[in-house]
Amino acid sequence: MLTAARREDWEQLLQLEEARAPLVHRQHGDDAVTQAQLGEILACDRQLQALLGSAREALAHQWQRERDRAQAIAAYAQA
Repeated sequence: MLTAARREDWEQLLQLEEARAPLVHRQHGDDAVTQAQLGEILACDRQLQALLGSAREALAHQWQRERDRAQAIAAYAQA
């Protein structure tokens, strides 16, 4: 999932999340190996959330620039 997010392959990321969700939300054992694996998943999730936050912020800035540009063009056209 991290690889897909780093490549900005949002479609693949969604597919992987859909496949992963039922596996993560099921009952898990209390053994050390399972707990370590769950810890790794949570660590990856934190990295993934950071990547998604950055991508979301970049997209918001891009949207705002395009909106400002469209408003400037409309104002120029009315002048």
